[in-house]
Amino acid sequence: MLKTLKLIAINGITFLVLLAIINLISGLSLKKTSQGNRSDLPNYANDREHAREIFVDYNRVQHQYEPFTGWKTLPYSGKTLQIDQSGIRTHKPYPATGDTKTVYFFGGSTMWGEGSDDQHTIPALVNQSKPDYETQNHAQLAYATRQELDALITLYSKNQKPDYVIFYDGVNESAFLCPTEINELPAHRLVPMFRQKLYQSKKAYIKELLGKLFYENIQKVIYRYTYKPSLENTPYNCASNPEKARALAHIMMRNWEIAHDLVAQHEGNFIAILQPAAFIGNPKTDHLKLDEQLRPEYEIVYKEIRKLITERGYDWIYDFTDSFDLPDYIYIDFCHVSPNGNEIIARRIASLLP
Repeated sequence: MLKTLKLIAINGITFLVLLAIINLISGLSLKKTSQGNRSDLPNYANDREHAREIFVDYNRVQHQYEPFTGWKTLPYSGKTLQIDQSGIRTHKPYPATGDTKTVYFFGGSTMWGEGSDDQHTIPALVNQSKPDYETQNHAQLAYATRQELDALITLYSKNQKPDYVIFYDGVNESAFLCPTEINELPAHRLVPMFRQKLYQSKKAYIKELLGKLFYENIQKVIYRYTYKPSLENTPYNCASNPEKARALAHIMMRNWEIAHDLVAQHEGNFIAILQPAAFIGNPKTDHLKLDEQLRPEYEIVYKEIRKLITERGYDWIYDFTDSFDLPDYIYIDFCHVSPNGNEIIARRIASLLP
């Protein structure tokens, strides 16, 4: 009996070690394939080495909890990316020639500048063309309009009073609020994770730890190679639930309106921009493999937002969705763009500033 138990224990331990090794290898494989090689896209044909440095820096970005908004980037210093102690992406300012006015930019990763170095983000390029405007990039990865509004309120509570505030939105509302697991609005991308992890029992912590150690990555690999995406098994539900799409659009519009009133009360000027997306209009995307399950989600959400823009008739909202309807390679995925795309947006924004 003792020999049998010993044999079972040895075999069990050996099995668990092998399982952990396979799980680890699966995780490394997932990390490698998920990062992709966006630096190899034709967008970066002129300087691939610099493009690789951009994505090396981007993949090193880390976050910490931020009150009210959920998360914010940690300070970082790399070859192409600088994030200051307050979690704000910076750029080398261009010397002003007259009285300086401040412009605060808010948005998600597209405004933050994923796919570009510090000097080729939208705020940096606006500063280049308008050196008398001090531009600050308050965008954060995956932020939606409600988080931007909370971030703006925090800045006003610190007695900061920008002359102009610009919100650049639409992509994250569609991509991160249309998943079926987001069943209550307003919300943000990490609501399901926060609800799962906060205040969980010790048993849940142990289960999570065992999953990360022995089988979580294996399950993901199996899912990746067995899941067959279709419009019938889509993980999104805005297209199938028009009421959710309308509610999302109304909340986004209301966030813009509240932000506008708040900025006006502080003697500033507010501009809201409906941003481009690869599923909207006629951009060149033949170099990309897009998730077609997202297309109907974007189409219905953008349709509802545009309807509200027309109904409200505000002169401070601008539709930029046609900006990339060009024969050039601009998108590097479903929403992020290479520096040439940021240059187009920066020119259009600069034209709105006196």
